[in-house]
Amino acid sequence: MKKIRTILLMMLLVLIISPVAARPHNGIALGAQIGFLTTGVVVDIPLGPIAINAGVNYPLGFKYIEWLGGETDGDFFTPYFTVTGDVTAPIPLGDNFDLKLGISTVAFTDFTTGMFGVAGGTIKGEYWIPNKNTGLFVNLNVPIAVYIVTEEQTWGLVNSYVPLIGIFTTTAGVLWTL
Repeated sequence: MKKIRTILLMMLLVLIISPVAARPHNGIALGAQIGFLTTGVVVDIPLGPIAINAGVNYPLGFKYIEWLGGETDGDFFTPYFTVTGDVTAPIPLGDNFDLKLGISTVAFTDFTTGMFGVAGGTIKGEYWIPNKNTGLFVNLNVPIAVYIVTEEQTWGLVNSYVPLIGIFTTTAGVLWTL
């Protein structure tokens, strides 16, 4: 029992102290990401021991499959954009590499009637090219809940199959610091 407490205390100390050293000098970063349901623009804002990432995207992969299938009117996704957001704690694993662990969401919305999406954990790796203001990232999502929010209803669902949606919400991209 004492060994488990010691390990948990060490992990807690690493999580508390290490974010202070993770890319504090680069400031806000703008970027682009590509993914099956989330292809678009993102902004990454470090706020002390956490980082906030937000994006506005389009479900380009889904639209491509719809186009290949001969569907041209696209009633379901035509008015929808995808928005992404995550709050992570950066952990530096070298001079140029940060691992970010936290929570995230990917939601479909038309910005008027409401949204539906998934929420859960995220693991994000960022590699910053030495002596450049450019970084590469991969954002692996592990959704655990599906939700819908409209004026008429709000509900959520947790199911053991929901993490499989992470295959479609994972993204890769590039960031540029200001």
